[in-house]
Amino acid sequence: MAPIDRVEPLKDYLSAYVTDEGIDLPRLFNDDFFVATKLLWNAKHYISAAKLLMSAVDTLAFLAFGDVPRNFQKWLETFADLSGLNATADELWELRNSLLHMTNSDSRRVSAGTVRRLTFYVGYLQPGDPTEDGESKFFSLWDFLQIVAQGVARFIESLNSDRSKFPVFVERYDSILSDSRYQIFHQTPEVAPKDS
Repeated sequence: MAPIDRVEPLKDYLSAYVTDEGIDLPRLFNDDFFVATKLLWNAKHYISAAKLLMSAVDTLAFLAFGDVPRNFQKWLETFADLSGLNATADELWELRNSLLHMTNSDSRRVSAGTVRRLTFYVGYLQPGDPTEDGESKFFSLWDFLQIVAQGVARFIESLNSDRSKFPVFVERYDSILSDSRYQIFHQTPEVAPKDS
Protein backbone atom coordinates (compact mmCIF):
# COMPACT_ATOMS: atom_id res chain seq x y z
CA MET A 1 0.00 0.00 0.00
CA ALA A 2 1.24 3.46 -0.86
CA PRO A 3 2.34 5.67 2.04
CA ILE A 4 0.19 8.61 3.03
CA ASP A 5 1.76 11.73 1.58
CA ARG A 6 -0.35 14.47 3.05
CA VAL A 7 -3.47 14.93 5.16
CA GLU A 8 -5.67 17.91 4.39
CA PRO A 9 -6.82 19.74 7.50
CA LEU A 10 -10.55 19.69 8.15
CA LYS A 11 -12.16 22.92 7.07
CA ASP A 12 -14.44 24.88 9.36
CA TYR A 13 -17.72 23.68 7.86
CA LEU A 14 -19.75 26.53 9.40
CA SER A 15 -17.72 29.17 7.54
CA ALA A 16 -19.39 28.08 4.28
CA TYR A 17 -22.78 28.91 5.82
CA VAL A 18 -21.99 32.27 7.40
CA THR A 19 -23.92 35.21 5.95
CA ASP A 20 -24.33 38.83 6.99
CA GLU A 21 -27.36 37.75 9.03
CA GLY A 22 -25.59 34.86 10.79
CA ILE A 23 -25.41 31.13 10.06
CA ASP A 24 -27.66 29.93 7.23
CA LEU A 25 -29.13 26.97 9.13
CA PRO A 26 -31.78 26.14 6.50
CA ARG A 27 -29.06 25.63 3.87
CA LEU A 28 -26.85 23.68 6.30
CA PHE A 29 -29.72 21.37 7.28
CA ASN A 30 -30.78 20.96 3.66
CA ASP A 31 -27.26 19.99 2.62
CA ASP A 32 -26.75 17.55 5.51
CA PHE A 33 -30.23 16.02 5.86
CA PHE A 34 -32.28 16.46 2.69
CA VAL A 35 -30.06 16.51 -0.41
CA ALA A 36 -29.29 12.77 -0.31
CA THR A 37 -32.88 11.89 0.65
CA LYS A 38 -34.20 13.86 -2.34
CA LEU A 39 -31.70 12.14 -4.65
CA LEU A 40 -32.97 8.75 -3.48
CA TRP A 41 -36.60 9.88 -3.78
CA ASN A 42 -36.13 11.18 -7.32
CA ALA A 43 -34.43 7.91 -8.29
CA LYS A 44 -37.50 6.05 -6.89
CA HIS A 45 -35.43 4.38 -4.14
CA TYR A 46 -38.23 4.91 -1.62
CA ILE A 47 -37.13 2.39 1.02
CA SER A 48 -33.64 3.90 1.08
CA ALA A 49 -35.13 7.41 1.19
CA ALA A 50 -37.30 6.36 4.16
CA LYS A 51 -34.27 4.92 5.96
CA LEU A 52 -32.26 8.09 5.44
CA LEU A 53 -35.18 10.25 6.55
CA MET A 54 -35.54 8.23 9.77
CA SER A 55 -31.81 8.59 10.35
CA ALA A 56 -32.12 12.36 9.79
CA VAL A 57 -34.78 12.56 12.52
CA ASP A 58 -32.40 10.60 14.79
CA THR A 59 -29.69 13.19 14.21
CA LEU A 60 -32.04 16.16 14.56
CA ALA A 61 -33.25 14.70 17.85
CA PHE A 62 -29.66 14.34 19.06
CA LEU A 63 -28.96 17.95 18.08
CA ALA A 64 -32.04 19.17 19.94
CA PHE A 65 -31.97 17.01 23.07
CA GLY A 66 -28.70 15.09 23.19
CA ASP A 67 -28.32 11.34 23.48
CA VAL A 68 -31.29 10.66 25.77
CA PRO A 69 -34.09 8.07 25.72
CA ARG A 70 -37.05 8.88 23.46
CA ASN A 71 -35.29 11.81 21.78
CA PHE A 72 -36.64 10.66 18.35
CA GLN A 73 -40.23 10.73 19.57
CA LYS A 74 -39.63 13.93 21.56
CA TRP A 75 -38.30 15.73 18.48
CA LEU A 76 -41.39 14.71 16.47
CA GLU A 77 -43.74 15.62 19.33
CA THR A 78 -42.03 19.00 19.83
CA PHE A 79 -41.39 20.16 16.27
CA ALA A 80 -43.48 18.07 13.84
CA ASP A 81 -47.23 18.22 13.31
CA LEU A 82 -48.21 14.58 12.90
CA SER A 83 -51.95 15.26 13.23
CA GLY A 84 -52.76 14.53 9.58
CA LEU A 85 -50.28 11.70 9.01
CA ASN A 86 -52.16 8.69 10.46
CA ALA A 87 -49.07 7.80 12.50
CA THR A 88 -47.88 8.58 16.01
CA ALA A 89 -44.33 9.32 17.11
CA ASP A 90 -44.14 5.93 18.86
CA GLU A 91 -45.36 4.09 15.76
CA LEU A 92 -42.81 5.95 13.62
CA TRP A 93 -40.12 5.01 16.15
CA GLU A 94 -41.01 1.34 15.77
CA LEU A 95 -40.96 1.63 11.97
CA ARG A 96 -37.60 3.39 12.23
CA ASN A 97 -36.23 0.51 14.34
CA SER A 98 -37.39 -2.20 11.97
CA LEU A 99 -36.40 -0.30 8.81
CA LEU A 100 -32.88 0.60 9.97
CA HIS A 101 -32.07 -2.70 11.63
CA MET A 102 -33.90 -5.27 9.50
CA THR A 103 -35.39 -3.45 6.48
CA ASN A 104 -38.86 -4.65 7.35
CA SER A 105 -41.93 -3.32 9.18
CA ASP A 106 -41.93 -5.67 12.16
CA SER A 107 -40.13 -4.24 15.15
CA ARG A 108 -40.21 -6.26 18.37
CA ARG A 109 -43.15 -4.24 19.68
CA VAL A 110 -45.05 -4.65 16.40
CA SER A 111 -44.39 -8.40 16.49
CA ALA A 112 -45.58 -8.50 20.11
CA GLY A 113 -48.78 -6.68 19.12
CA THR A 114 -48.23 -3.67 21.41
CA VAL A 115 -47.78 -1.15 18.56
CA ARG A 116 -49.58 -1.05 15.20
CA ARG A 117 -47.47 -1.74 12.13
CA LEU A 118 -46.99 1.22 9.81
CA THR A 119 -46.80 0.87 6.04
CA PHE A 120 -45.91 3.90 3.97
CA TYR A 121 -47.20 4.54 0.50
CA VAL A 122 -45.99 6.74 -2.34
CA GLY A 123 -48.69 8.56 -4.26
CA TYR A 124 -52.13 9.65 -3.15
CA LEU A 125 -55.09 7.92 -1.58
CA GLN A 126 -58.44 8.83 -3.06
CA PRO A 127 -61.27 9.90 -0.73
CA GLY A 128 -62.80 6.77 0.71
CA ASP A 129 -59.68 4.64 0.19
CA PRO A 130 -58.79 2.68 3.34
CA THR A 131 -56.12 4.14 5.62
CA GLU A 132 -55.51 0.81 7.38
CA ASP A 133 -56.22 -2.88 7.15
CA GLY A 134 -56.24 -5.63 9.73
CA GLU A 135 -52.46 -5.56 10.03
CA SER A 136 -51.20 -2.06 9.20
CA LYS A 137 -51.90 1.65 9.25
CA PHE A 138 -50.95 3.47 6.03
CA PHE A 139 -49.21 6.83 5.81
CA SER A 140 -47.79 8.93 3.00
CA LEU A 141 -43.99 8.95 2.92
CA TRP A 142 -44.07 12.21 0.94
CA ASP A 143 -46.25 13.82 3.63
CA PHE A 144 -43.84 12.62 6.31
CA LEU A 145 -40.91 14.13 4.41
CA GLN A 146 -42.75 17.47 4.26
CA ILE A 147 -43.67 17.25 7.95
CA VAL A 148 -40.02 16.67 8.90
CA ALA A 149 -38.96 19.63 6.73
CA GLN A 150 -41.54 21.84 8.45
CA GLY A 151 -40.32 20.49 11.79
CA VAL A 152 -36.78 21.54 10.88
CA ALA A 153 -38.07 25.08 10.27
CA ARG A 154 -39.65 25.05 13.76
CA PHE A 155 -36.43 23.67 15.25
CA ILE A 156 -34.46 26.50 13.62
CA GLU A 157 -36.99 29.01 14.99
CA SER A 158 -36.45 27.57 18.47
CA LEU A 159 -32.68 28.03 18.14
CA ASN A 160 -33.08 31.57 16.86
CA SER A 161 -35.50 32.52 19.63
CA ASP A 162 -33.26 31.20 22.42
CA ARG A 163 -29.62 31.90 21.61
CA SER A 164 -28.52 30.21 24.85
CA LYS A 165 -29.17 26.86 23.09
CA PHE A 166 -26.73 27.67 20.32
CA PRO A 167 -23.37 26.74 21.93
CA VAL A 168 -24.64 23.24 22.84
CA PHE A 169 -26.18 22.88 19.38
CA VAL A 170 -22.85 23.77 17.70
CA GLU A 171 -20.94 21.42 20.03
CA ARG A 172 -23.27 18.57 19.07
CA TYR A 173 -23.19 19.51 15.39
CA ASP A 174 -19.39 19.45 15.45
CA SER A 175 -19.56 15.76 16.39
CA ILE A 176 -21.76 14.55 13.54
CA LEU A 177 -20.44 13.23 10.23
CA SER A 178 -21.37 14.72 6.89
CA ASP A 179 -20.73 14.22 3.20
CA SER A 180 -19.53 17.82 3.11
CA ARG A 181 -16.79 17.40 5.72
CA TYR A 182 -14.46 14.49 6.08
CA GLN A 183 -10.73 13.96 6.30
CA ILE A 184 -8.91 13.65 2.98
CA PHE A 185 -5.71 11.62 2.76
CA HIS A 186 -3.40 11.87 -0.23
CA GLN A 187 -1.24 8.94 -1.21
CA THR A 188 1.61 8.72 -3.65
CA PRO A 189 0.55 6.18 -6.25
CA GLU A 190 2.54 2.99 -6.17
CA VAL A 191 4.60 2.37 -9.23
CA ALA A 192 4.21 -1.12 -10.56
CA PRO A 193 7.52 -2.92 -11.06
CA LYS A 194 8.65 -3.07 -14.68
CA ASP A 195 8.79 -6.44 -16.33
CA SER A 196 12.39 -7.51 -16.75
